[in-house]
Amino acid sequence: MNSYKALGHLFTFVTIAIWSTAFVGNKVLLAYLTPIEIMIFRFALAYVVMLIIYPKFTPFKSIKDELFFFLLGLLGVFIYFLLENFALKYTQATNVGLFMGAIPILTAFASYYINKDERITKNLIIGFIIAFIGIAMILLEGREFKIRFIGDMLAFLGAITFALYSAILKRAPKDLNSIVITRKSFFYGLILMLLYYLIDGNSLNFQALKNPVVYGNIIYLGLFSSGLAYILYQQGVKRIGAISASNYIYLVPLLTAITGVIVLNEQITTTMLIAGALILMGLYIAQKR
Repeated sequence: MNSYKALGHLFTFVTIAIWSTAFVGNKVLLAYLTPIEIMIFRFALAYVVMLIIYPKFTPFKSIKDELFFFLLGLLGVFIYFLLENFALKYTQATNVGLFMGAIPILTAFASYYINKDERITKNLIIGFIIAFIGIAMILLEGREFKIRFIGDMLAFLGAITFALYSAILKRAPKDLNSIVITRKSFFYGLILMLLYYLIDGNSLNFQALKNPVVYGNIIYLGLFSSGLAYILYQQGVKRIGAISASNYIYLVPLLTAITGVIVLNEQITTTMLIAGALILMGLYIAQKR
């Protein structure tokens, strides 16, 4: 393997590692901030980072284009992260990471129905059934069932929402820089977050930002998870290709679980290990051509 591709693999691994540990960072912040406050602080910083990375603005083209970016912001930024953050209030970061690991299969089905660019193969159906058995095992596990079930269901709905976002993202205008597309979706996502907060009637807890744990995690989520990781992933895809880069998503449940155990003292049960193995096996079979 030459150094060019080796760097691509390194960039992609670092990206996935950052994204996997972001669940734990969110979980830590929930002790100090509400889910919507975390989202506002995180994406405000991420939006500024995107402006610094690519300060160019594109002129208004059409209402149809803006509605498309609004839909991306609604699904991939506002609803997805709202579901994820509320899920983390009720269940372990490890559980959320396991559900996120199922996104590629869900995206394949969403892309088939929305874009007609994905074939529903025998492997995809078998992989989906195996992965869904793993998901059901997590949902039905008996520990603190009522409270945790709410969080697990929210995480599963979050995975479905992000799959829809990923499928719709394929329809993005080809002539636009990918950073501009991301930045526009962040912008509309932020508008929706602020509207939600205004309707809720509370004021932002800026006092909490004085706490090193809080501002440290906000910087990590905004600057690294939504900023640096995005750049690294772009470089990874450029060097090793989209398929090889996307395969690294298999590591998300494992890395999230390890971080959750070390940072949050989360418990890994036998059921979770079996369920995680089923989800990963399902993903492998579904993507095998």
